[in-house]
Amino acid sequence: MKILWNNKGKKNTVVSSNMKYYILNGILFTIMTALYKSFADKFITRLGGGSFHLSLYNALPGLVGAFFMFPGIILISKTKNKKKTMSKFFLLSRIIIFCFAFVPFFPDKYRPNIFIILFTLMSLPESLSVMSLQSFSGDIFPEENRSTAISMRNKFSTLFNVISLFILGEIFNIVAHNNDQAILLYQILFVLSFIVGIIEISTFMKLKEVNTIQMKEESFRDLKIQIPKILKNKKFSGFLICSLIFHFGWQMGWPLFSIYQIKYLHANELWLTIINVSSNVVMFFCYSYWNKLIQKKGNAFVIMFATFGMAITPIFYALSYNLYVLTLTGLITGFFTSGTLTVILSSLLEVCPEENRLLYVGLHATFTNLTLSIAPMVGNFVLSHTNIYIALCISGLFRLIGSIAFYIRKKHMENIVNSSSINC
Repeated sequence: MKILWNNKGKKNTVVSSNMKYYILNGILFTIMTALYKSFADKFITRLGGGSFHLSLYNALPGLVGAFFMFPGIILISKTKNKKKTMSKFFLLSRIIIFCFAFVPFFPDKYRPNIFIILFTLMSLPESLSVMSLQSFSGDIFPEENRSTAISMRNKFSTLFNVISLFILGEIFNIVAHNNDQAILLYQILFVLSFIVGIIEISTFMKLKEVNTIQMKEESFRDLKIQIPKILKNKKFSGFLICSLIFHFGWQMGWPLFSIYQIKYLHANELWLTIINVSSNVVMFFCYSYWNKLIQKKGNAFVIMFATFGMAITPIFYALSYNLYVLTLTGLITGFFTSGTLTVILSSLLEVCPEENRLLYVGLHATFTNLTLSIAPMVGNFVLSHTNIYIALCISGLFRLIGSIAFYIRKKHMENIVNSSSINC
């Protein structure tokens, strides 16, 4: 690893500056996302969409991302200014968000499909840039600062997500008295989201690399050779298998939660705000706890613990017979979600070697996009052949299997360490 600054004090100054802009970037990204995505599933239903549209809304971005992730990675890796190339992907996604505002001008029967198509197109540059930012986090922070940076970014992002959701819920409650008024309000929010997104890109451009990893040119020349090499890395492949099992159950539940809230419990934008705020308030206060637990117990223990908690949340959803109980369920969801979001990225960076980190992160993103393209549709299939309660429980079962897989991985890692100690 080559350090760009030999002067330790100067390096620390750059790290501190990066921490500030990394957190600010996360806050602006969160506000932008809250403006266009917080009630996107409700927007689809207001456009006339049904359960199938909600499943497509969750599944199609993963399918597109899985096919185009690696070409995008190769494009980013071959550019001299990786940060500038990433910012172009950010800009493209923001422009598509701006296009959301024009969906209501189309004939009624086409509106849900057009929005889903645009959302899918937007998710390609968005997912690629987010994945690149995950890898870029390893370039702008030394290893000892990464989990702190991730947890602090998530913590303050969650705080502003709570504020944004609360304000949006109140605006919808005051302004949107019918479907037409609500749709007009969505159009305004899409434009505001675009503006905030442009400001967010400017903060990203202020981040400076602390670590420079020289990428081998041959790493990207023949992916047929490189991918098997990556998969032979036992630390990475073990994490990947566990992550995919868990992600399948995690992603399977996304449309089911929306369907249960909107179709079964008849939640409007205000109630969706209340549920999300209750979850996000807990997330805000718990990020520091999870960061300390990672520092104390390590990623392997925390990811097993956090994913187990995520496995029980669909069960609590199934038991929530009204919106008031569901709001209380959001407290449990927020606690374990904050841990999962922090430890998955921290664990991923931990098992990726510094050299060719972008390839490793990209491969993980590609596979999780594949599960994203399948899991929501599986959830919709189970729902159509059974009921929402069984579908939620099956989602929880897959999450539990993923948690158990992380437990087995942890024990395997401990056995390797113990064997090495005995041999020494």
